[in-house]
Amino acid sequence: MKPGAGKTPFVKSFKYAIQGVFEAYRTGFNIRVQTAGAVLVIVLGFVFSLAPWEWCAVLICCGLVVGGECFNSAIEDAVDLASPELHPVAKAAKDMAAGAVYIFAFTSAIVGCIVFIPHVLPLLGW
Repeated sequence: MKPGAGKTPFVKSFKYAIQGVFEAYRTGFNIRVQTAGAVLVIVLGFVFSLAPWEWCAVLICCGLVVGGECFNSAIEDAVDLASPELHPVAKAAKDMAAGAVYIFAFTSAIVGCIVFIPHVLPLLGW
């Protein structure tokens, strides 16, 4: 570290990461919707008193979906900057990034069913 530089590069990296998260929420509708879904799932986790392994599965899925959306937004912004005009390769890159989030969300929905259905069925008399 350079003398007088103040914060270490490691600490600065956290500052930049937090700024990135705020930017994702400021500009992205999808990440706000996905976070609302994650909050709902977490509340339901408390309601149903999930087991530790269920919490792990739910939290990993929530993190993957929201983190994946951050990656998707970053890729879309970088592609828009590099290729402001329509281009098939730029479209493919953006579609693949969005597809990755879709895979995370779809898989998370399956995990959510595996975790929550056994808790909900008794309430329905099954």
